[in-house]
Amino acid sequence: MTQQKILIIDDDPAQHEILDVHLSLAGFDTLHATSSAEGFERVKDHTVALILLDINMPKMDGFQTIEILRSTPQTRDTPVLFLTSLDRQYLKVKGLELGADDYVTKPFNGAELIARIKAILRRQSTSSEKFALSGDIQEIGMCDLLQNISQSLKTGKILFSDMNGELIISGENILYARQGTCSNIDGLLRLMLLEYGRFSVTYGAFSVSENEQAIPVMKALLSGVNEIDQIKMAVKETTGQADPFLELTGNATGNASIDALKAKFPCRLIDLATTMSKPLKNNVYNILKAIHTKRLTVLPADYSSKRKKD
Repeated sequence: MTQQKILIIDDDPAQHEILDVHLSLAGFDTLHATSSAEGFERVKDHTVALILLDINMPKMDGFQTIEILRSTPQTRDTPVLFLTSLDRQYLKVKGLELGADDYVTKPFNGAELIARIKAILRRQSTSSEKFALSGDIQEIGMCDLLQNISQSLKTGKILFSDMNGELIISGENILYARQGTCSNIDGLLRLMLLEYGRFSVTYGAFSVSENEQAIPVMKALLSGVNEIDQIKMAVKETTGQADPFLELTGNATGNASIDALKAKFPCRLIDLATTMSKPLKNNVYNILKAIHTKRLTVLPADYSSKRKKD
């Protein structure tokens, strides 16, 4: 079976040695280039499955390099993973907007890097739709993602598959927001509170109901961040944890919205709040009230790690 080739473009020889070990052990064949110009020559002569690209390089940096890669027919669809010591949110967004498939900062964990590479290659082989922008919301942050798409002055739909949500942004306005069955500002608040998993953006013309009210991106973010901070503070003050696992103390809490989901227990507080159908702040208030009245039990902070071992 032919090994997939990974091209490493990095001006640091030590990085080539480290990456060669990790990639070889994972079953990949490696190609090496110490400059962008050398990298362009490599892709002319070889079929490359993925490119690991440094950003901070002399003569031509990673951003300039990926622009050329994406404008060249042979490498237009070749996955690119930025591997760099620059750990700044706006640079991550810029890289993804230019067509990068993921972003890992140095120093990196070898096992995590290989997992990221394999995930990109799986998506590449199974995806029938080419997204304009995709990534992990935990790496980018919801605020940075929305601001950057807004500043592009395009109309884009953002799908959050792991959070069962979507947003439609046109220029400086959010036209539509949904998480689960909740829409508008409550849907946006739920996405901002969850903020985990993959996202994908497509640009184009998207229709929304005339009943949907446009929300300015900056206004939504400012008010949303304030409300989310209040929710997180209340949870921490009441439970001593940022997002604790909860268990029913008895058979029911007496709150219909919570009891309707008793099959979910034990579950995380935030997952419970975003699954309940009422407005998010009401849900959190009712959950904290059930904790105060000892209808819900806060499980120890190490419960999650213990459950994984079991």
